[in-house]
Amino acid sequence: MKHISSKTKLFWLILCIGSILFASWLMFHTFSYDGKNSSMLIAPKAWSDFGAHIPLIRSFSFGNNWPPESPLFPGEPIRYHFLFYFLVGVLEKVGLRIDWALNIPSIIGLAGLMMGIAVIAQKLFHDKRVTILSLLFFLLNGSLSFIRFFKLHPVSITTLKDIVTNEFFPSFAPWGQGEIAAFWNLNIYTNQRHLAFAFAFALLFIGILIYIEKMPLKKQIFFLIPEVFILALMPYFHQPILVILAVFIACYFILFPRIRVLLLLTGAVGAMYIFPQLFPLISGSKTIQWHPGYLISPPLTPLHILWYWFQNLGLHVILIPLGWILAPARIKKITIPLLFVFIIPNLFQFSVDMINNHKFFNFYLILGNTLSAYFLIKIIDFSKKFHIFIRQLVTLLICLCVFILTLSGIIDFFPIVNDRYMSLLDIPKNKDVEFFITKTKPTDVILNSTWFYHPASLAGRKIFAGYSYFTWSYGYDQTKRENMQKKIYRAQTKQIACRLAQQYNITHIELARNPEQFLQPNRMLFQQEFIPVYRNPESGLTVYDTNASCIQYE
Repeated sequence: MKHISSKTKLFWLILCIGSILFASWLMFHTFSYDGKNSSMLIAPKAWSDFGAHIPLIRSFSFGNNWPPESPLFPGEPIRYHFLFYFLVGVLEKVGLRIDWALNIPSIIGLAGLMMGIAVIAQKLFHDKRVTILSLLFFLLNGSLSFIRFFKLHPVSITTLKDIVTNEFFPSFAPWGQGEIAAFWNLNIYTNQRHLAFAFAFALLFIGILIYIEKMPLKKQIFFLIPEVFILALMPYFHQPILVILAVFIACYFILFPRIRVLLLLTGAVGAMYIFPQLFPLISGSKTIQWHPGYLISPPLTPLHILWYWFQNLGLHVILIPLGWILAPARIKKITIPLLFVFIIPNLFQFSVDMINNHKFFNFYLILGNTLSAYFLIKIIDFSKKFHIFIRQLVTLLICLCVFILTLSGIIDFFPIVNDRYMSLLDIPKNKDVEFFITKTKPTDVILNSTWFYHPASLAGRKIFAGYSYFTWSYGYDQTKRENMQKKIYRAQTKQIACRLAQQYNITHIELARNPEQFLQPNRMLFQQEFIPVYRNPESGLTVYDTNASCIQYE
């Protein structure tokens, strides 16, 4: 057995502790809880995403959501990979406060991903410098968004202060100006809490294949269970990972004959389990379709495509291919699937919203960054053959290159550091939420007149129609559902409203002081014909009992 030196043990101990500490700070910094005032504290940059995640968590912890449905679109099987948030809901249900219930799995996921990157980088290149650079490139993106920052904040004696006090990402396409996307900084891991954990699972799957590649088949078989287990989780944990792992399985089947039997068994057993589970999740309008160009605006000329990716990936566009060219033959084979992971989402759309393809590119960078790091270290080592002046010049150029590759990430880090909290009043101080928890059943469906952070959602109850972008992007017929919502609220007679509500198993109708503008509710009808079971003069919320009000129409 190979002896592990004390320095190596210390290196990995520092990496492990550092990853856990950083992940803990990042997750609690963007989501925590004020126990004194019973309020969730949510970073503004996470506010929109958490508007979908918290209702999903609470549907498992406070509601009765099995078999699972979207708490924002009840009545159909869920089409969102829910398993991470189911785990969070279970943790809250057994007694953990929601910030701990969400942050603990989030910390494990991000720290696990960071350690996975380090282990694979070290396994491939056997150089701690490559390992450290790979982690640095993961944490600090290499896009050219720093150019836009300096356009907004011209270089001056206050530049350092401008960077440290900055509260906004300089590039945030497609919601902001320019073509540099919003998906390269750490914000995606604070908002999409399940993403890092899913990537960590994918690295584990690939790492096992790398580890066993030279083993005899008898030993490889022992790893069949964890490989199939990871595949079986992905329809519920993160569906795009299935495509990524399918690419690696197909490539490794061709490139590594010694693990073909294991890959064949893994694919066959995994497919037997996955396909029946996957169909409900991808039903509806969520279909794979030809859509070349990702988010690149026309014209899709080769020069424009190259410029788009140079803006978004920076020098990694050049360094990843160069690192692959210089890499030994075995590493070339191990990393060649990355080419397809990059090309496929540039050609196909895998969900209703093309934006979601960013996850493929994030994963491409996770492993691709190791090739960039390898190339830079290789150049430094090669320069040692030359005069000291050449060595110093090369080292200076490499340091400049690393600076350029991390500058945007450094700038993007401070908007997260400087983000403040938005407070979301929770039970027991939020009387509206308390009403839904204590006076409605966990299986009840509430017709809602507002979208974001509806008190029924915070109580784990399902609302009839959630925020349009969420329900549309999940692949539901959002337009049909919202039209039905309008018909009930605008009904001219009690009979019409009751029959429509009963058709969709709506147990309560909520009417807010300031409903969504498109609803235009017939307030007079509900005030005169329906039985109110809750009124809150402070919040302006009124809830009507559909079952009691509509009993004569059953």
